[in-house]
Amino acid sequence: MDAEKRQSDYERSIFEYLKGRLYNAVPDVYKEEAEHHLEKATDLNPRLLDAWNCLGMCVSKKGDYHRAKNYFQFVHRMVPNNSIISRQLAQLELQFATVAADPAQQLDECIKYAQRTLALDDMDGPCFHVLGSAYLTSFLLTGGWNHDNLLLSLEAYEKVEKISAMNSHPNLQYDCAMVNRFLENYKRSLIGLSEVALKNPACDALHQVKVTLQLLDKLKGLLQGKTNDKSNNKSKGKSKGKSKGKSTETSVSSLIQSLATIDLNSSYNRATMDLLTEGLNKGIAVIAAVRCLVKYEYISPVYYLLCDSDENSFVLRVFGIQKEAIKQGDQVTLLEPFCKFVDFEWQGKHYQFKSVRVNLLEQILVNGNVVSPNFAIRESILLA
Repeated sequence: MDAEKRQSDYERSIFEYLKGRLYNAVPDVYKEEAEHHLEKATDLNPRLLDAWNCLGMCVSKKGDYHRAKNYFQFVHRMVPNNSIISRQLAQLELQFATVAADPAQQLDECIKYAQRTLALDDMDGPCFHVLGSAYLTSFLLTGGWNHDNLLLSLEAYEKVEKISAMNSHPNLQYDCAMVNRFLENYKRSLIGLSEVALKNPACDALHQVKVTLQLLDKLKGLLQGKTNDKSNNKSKGKSKGKSKGKSTETSVSSLIQSLATIDLNSSYNRATMDLLTEGLNKGIAVIAAVRCLVKYEYISPVYYLLCDSDENSFVLRVFGIQKEAIKQGDQVTLLEPFCKFVDFEWQGKHYQFKSVRVNLLEQILVNGNVVSPNFAIRESILLA
């Protein structure tokens, strides 16, 4: 090929690339014209890496994961230390994880590429956002049992807020707020969701605020109702109408009294809620009665109101276990409970309570028995 022909093909490839890039400029919108021009650019100049990269982004918009990955990996082989290509591979794996036959594998790939990107550029805010979203998606897709993924997700999101102009981006704020809600950082979650609702009224942030407050108000009412019920118990006695199961105050009192008869492995020290510290309480077990299931909009986590042998009422939050595993009136043993002290004010209301989180079957006994593996949840708990 003579020099004039090479120059002509190079100029035509640049021209086709720029046209394709222009058609591909609208986020999340696939344009056939973009794919056509970008393919012509790569045919004319197979070493025009920008065109291959743009073509990968283009076909990913129409859901062609395998072609997109092939294009990105081709560029990655040519320039292995390019942080932008590594980040785009991470984004691609995350994008298709929710529809993949094996989402765990794609999320692992996403995290691997994101970590490689950050090793090359530890100030890449968009990549920290991808990494945080990968950990959050992994938590949701696997039934919510891996609490560490939530902590890693929050850590990544908080790094974005510190280093990037993205710190006020509604998507980032929304994702961070949802992680904080799962971690029971309710005030931070409400602040974040409220700010997102102001910036983007079309999203469901305002609805998430409503759901969160409805749940908190219900918990507050049930916890306060415990005191009121106890004070009225003697006057009402057995005249109270019975509802389903062991739901009368008399049955709750008898359940509380029976907690002392529950056997406990000698490797654990029996304790009540007032003796727990915030966080993990190693070597400790709390035995409590289930007063009720707390119903709200979402399937996970499952909330229960419990009462220990000293009549301390508290909240139990359960991930990774079907709600049918624990019923009203059951006696539960919480092994090495992870405790959270909730105490904040919002719009003139004071929310204050203790909660215990359970993620795994091994952390709880029901009526003295191990929970059957059949009750384990390993499928998605995505909110959408």
